[in-house]
Amino acid sequence: MGEESDEPRAGSPLPAAFSMRFSPSNQLISIVRRFVLAFYGRVLGDNETSGLLALATHELLENAVKYGINDEASLAVEVRGAAPTLEIVVTLRNQARAEHAAAAMAMIEALRGCEDPFSFYQALMIEAAGRQQGSGLGLARIRVETGMTLEMKIEGATVEISAHMRYEPGRSG
Repeated sequence: MGEESDEPRAGSPLPAAFSMRFSPSNQLISIVRRFVLAFYGRVLGDNETSGLLALATHELLENAVKYGINDEASLAVEVRGAAPTLEIVVTLRNQARAEHAAAAMAMIEALRGCEDPFSFYQALMIEAAGRQQGSGLGLARIRVETGMTLEMKIEGATVEISAHMRYEPGRSG
């Protein structure tokens, strides 16, 4: 028998995915974020990328807590494809009021259509400073701070938001 190693074996853990269904709460957001950080840090061997996935997970789960109309959400994180370029997708699915779904869709479309997401994000931060409730920055934060692209589907009251990134193992930064 060979020695066990704590180091990931090249190519062996990919593709990798998990999904969970639960009642999101502010307390669970941090736990799930830490899980994503640790799990994908180990699977990818890339702490920077696992940190980006954790941030996207955190922001999407915060939206589920703030805007969900019931106590159920599902989260999936998936690394798929084959080297040299993989796709990583973080998907949140929950139920939301039509006005919140429309606001999320409008934000995603605005982010898709802007030439400079960073300047757009800065303008949103200035606008958010004057709000009494909520910043409205979560989706923009995902786009700007992680570089992930966002997609959204709406079926009745069910909202699915996905954050996508291309990933080349061994090339972070």
